[in-house]
Amino acid sequence: MSYSVRHQVFVSSTFTDLIEERTEVIQALWELDCIPTGMEAFVASNDSQWEVIRKVIDECDYYVLIIGGRYGSVTDDGVSYTEKEYRYAKKIGLPVLAFVHGNPEAIAVGKTEKVEANRLKLEAFRSEVMADYPVRSWSSASELGGLVSRSVVREIKVNPRPGWIRNDGSSPIALLERINTLTEENRTLRDEVSAQSGFEIDEALESGSDEIEVHGSRMVYSKERGGSYTEGWSALVTWDDMFRDIGPALINETTEPELQRILARFHSYDELEAGVSHRGFEKLAPESWNEVLVQFRALGLLDQGVKKRGVNDKASYWRITPKGDRHLVNLLARRKTVPAA
Repeated sequence: MSYSVRHQVFVSSTFTDLIEERTEVIQALWELDCIPTGMEAFVASNDSQWEVIRKVIDECDYYVLIIGGRYGSVTDDGVSYTEKEYRYAKKIGLPVLAFVHGNPEAIAVGKTEKVEANRLKLEAFRSEVMADYPVRSWSSASELGGLVSRSVVREIKVNPRPGWIRNDGSSPIALLERINTLTEENRTLRDEVSAQSGFEIDEALESGSDEIEVHGSRMVYSKERGGSYTEGWSALVTWDDMFRDIGPALINETTEPELQRILARFHSYDELEAGVSHRGFEKLAPESWNEVLVQFRALGLLDQGVKKRGVNDKASYWRITPKGDRHLVNLLARRKTVPAA
């Protein structure tokens, strides 16, 4: 099955002097099934004008620059919007297609710069673009439209970009979303089947009120010893005590560091020596964490997280299982006080 990809193209230029040229270019892009965008698409917004422009450029696949006889409106930093757009597109690595008027002297006086300072800025900008990219020269609106059309077709072939795909339920994007949904549903169903089947647990495994020694480090202070220092701590803790503490965090999934932070609070079971005070930075030793994690997984109380997260999120997430949820409710649910007979 083939899918039609439409590329979004940002058209950057001055406006009032190049209305006819922009019309030709935008029409040419529509005929290529591209999505042209530029200042014509900007609407009133609470964001600053430059922030709106920047966001639009971020969504584009290609950048078309047209330079005529004017430098254009200037931003607060003294640079024209056209030049600022060009520099931003170049900065984010957007493919740039530049088109420069081939005979500036022939441009009508009414479409040229009258302010000397802006004329010098235009010349410098034009020279920089011509040095940075292989520019195409044009002298009329119709010629420019044809140049842009051929250049964009070639650029798409030699430098393909993601583009946009219609999400009509049959596109790859919709298919991936459906696969993710089914994967999560499958995992949920397997959890339910496991819970209903009783999930056989080895009776020889430690659990409940059985104790384990966990250990780690913490920062303490002693005037007698000359200040702060790190010392080790260890504590005997039951499996139910630990699950009672980390269980609530597992309900909506949480990271390994957060679970380790919660378990490190058991350092308080190891009393400090006289004259020594706690200064924080308590940690659970990696070997203690690994032992606890393996045991809770063996008991069927927690499992790896399944929620979708950003591609830059590399953390390991854990969640409570249906069996773990029932056990947690049993541990934490408040019960009525039975009056004495």
